[in-house]
Amino acid sequence: MHAAAAAMALQLLLLSLFLAPASCGSPSSTYYACDWCRRPSTAAVVPPAAAAANNHNGTPRCAQQPSQTELIMSSIHLILTSTRAFILCHTAENGGACGYGDTAMAMDLINGGLDGGGAHFAAVAAGADIFRDGAGCGACYQLRCRDRRLCDEDGGVKVVVVTDAPANRTGFLLGREAFAAMARRGMADQLIAGLCSGVHVDFRRIPCEYKKKNLTVRVEEGSRNPGRLAVRFLYQGGQTDIAAVEIATVHNRTTHGAHQATPSPWRPMERLRRRSGGFAWVSSRAPAGPLQLRLVITAGFGGKWLRRAGEEAAAALPANWRPGREYDTGLRVTDVALRTCATSCRARVAGDQELR
Repeated sequence: MHAAAAAMALQLLLLSLFLAPASCGSPSSTYYACDWCRRPSTAAVVPPAAAAANNHNGTPRCAQQPSQTELIMSSIHLILTSTRAFILCHTAENGGACGYGDTAMAMDLINGGLDGGGAHFAAVAAGADIFRDGAGCGACYQLRCRDRRLCDEDGGVKVVVVTDAPANRTGFLLGREAFAAMARRGMADQLIAGLCSGVHVDFRRIPCEYKKKNLTVRVEEGSRNPGRLAVRFLYQGGQTDIAAVEIATVHNRTTHGAHQATPSPWRPMERLRRRSGGFAWVSSRAPAGPLQLRLVITAGFGGKWLRRAGEEAAAALPANWRPGREYDTGLRVTDVALRTCATSCRARVAGDQELR
């Protein structure tokens, strides 16, 4: 454990050498620094929805047997939240690979302010290259099918990654309505005819804009207060990944009549795989609360620290934090990549990025 902590400390030190003194302006809804990725991906539909669509159209069912992940996803139900926003969610107790397992929480992705700029916004499962062992959780993408006879060049669908797709099957797994949203007017039926085999799509990463949600910490089941703490982050805005996380006990004190929260020495958390999929940030020696968090966000090689400071240095986790609960950090992530977006287009490739 000491070796792991030392390695994490070294990682944090190296990252701090490249921290960008960038401002955090709101990303544009119409302009994205990330262009369409040079390599295409694939998009397919959730199998139960595909079967239902095939029944209505009188075409054969997909003959391929569903994988275990697809059987789990058979519990997925489509919630049509409006004429221009829809979402996939499921009710697995573990919250799925990314933690958006509760129906109300999934609805919050839209109702909580996930802005699609007037376009369709759907939740999807992502393949290995996009999911990146869970690092891609919560990332937003724009998809457009490559068949220009059926799909608009400037249209497509905007999606947020909420779980992982079956291995070696597809890049993105969508609901039927989201799949059809890529089609030109009057061409949806022809596009849906390819549901079983999927279609080739262009994709690019876009900023996630949560207008009513701050970055939220979900305490994982199996955590013990104090002692073991495992967390995941939800509603991560901007166009970044979380590269490192540290925790510290918050001590309240009064200086010159002013109340001030000061953290104890920071302790690094370790990024570990979860048995149910994805990963969590874990500390096996979590101190007693209340706890404050600080993290490094990155769009590739560069990065910067993110934390609440000064009079706003309130605890992210209260002294009586509990497993299975979500806690508002009070932080908003709005940083976006200024140049190329290699890490968004290829798995495990570090691009030299700057933040703004």
